[in-house]
Amino acid sequence: MANPQQLGLDREYAARVAGMAELAAGFPQFAVGDIKGRRDFFDNMFAQFEGMTPEIPGLTERSHPIPVSEGTTINLVEFRSSKVPTSGHSPAIFHVHGGGMILGSVETFKDSIAQKSEDYGLPIFSIDYRLAPEHPHPTMINDCYAGLAWLSSHATELGIDNTRILVLGESAGGGIAAGLVLMARDKALQPPIAYQMLVYPMLDDRTSVPQPRIECHTMWKTDDNSTGWTALLGSAAGCAEAKETADHQYAAPARAKDLAGLPPTYIDVGQLDLFAKEDLQYAARLLEAGVMVEYHLYPGLPHGFERMGAGTRIVSSAIANRLRVVEEFKRGQEVKSPV
Repeated sequence: MANPQQLGLDREYAARVAGMAELAAGFPQFAVGDIKGRRDFFDNMFAQFEGMTPEIPGLTERSHPIPVSEGTTINLVEFRSSKVPTSGHSPAIFHVHGGGMILGSVETFKDSIAQKSEDYGLPIFSIDYRLAPEHPHPTMINDCYAGLAWLSSHATELGIDNTRILVLGESAGGGIAAGLVLMARDKALQPPIAYQMLVYPMLDDRTSVPQPRIECHTMWKTDDNSTGWTALLGSAAGCAEAKETADHQYAAPARAKDLAGLPPTYIDVGQLDLFAKEDLQYAARLLEAGVMVEYHLYPGLPHGFERMGAGTRIVSSAIANRLRVVEEFKRGQEVKSPV
């Protein structure tokens, strides 16, 4: 049996973050269910990371109010880099931010979202969905579907091609994105979603067993995961299959019984990520369902690796893979893995 201590950070990545190791060791350990503590801590940390992103000249930002339940409106925020074509109808990205189901907003992550529009040369529409526990399932997924349906139906006036919408999400946003694409399939949204890109997605509410080999390297731990899923699903979080509700799959896509008919999919995750196993299993099930899937497992990388490991060889490879996929999507080509 392998020594559990042998599972460690990529050597170059470890050298890059060495100065942060002491800081990471001092991260507070929140009790399960402590939403406020996590929000205060992570929102402050994200603000520091976002502050490192350079300002993008020529970027435009515009909010579109989206009617949702109970007479409420939420915002779909459009980020448009000067690199986005100004003529014709461009492909577009519908984006879902992360935050463990309980924290964050488009405002929290707007610098990195804007950077994606610059890097990809596409307009990005990021949905400011309502958070759990104040808004438990299915509010979150319904908010996202309302935004996606609105985007598709207003494509002409927005200058986008609704036959070429890519749904993108990171972390919890990746899980929500996967549930959203399942819902779009089941509701027969027309035109159908063209592609989904799931970046270390949070897919399975049953991921609740502590993983010491991983959790010493990651900021999002099992207690955080349990807190997020319980906030979203209440007592149904982690329940046995027999107790699932019909729409449980839209909150936790790993529970979906049928993955056939989904669009081509890209998934990546670090091996030292709490979500590594569930992401691998989801990719394998997509393969079995006949869905075109590209999957990358990056050894020695934790959750959110690009934030602290920018410029390292392995992180640069991950970012290059995402860019390649988007470029091929933009050209309308079949997205292929590198040889």
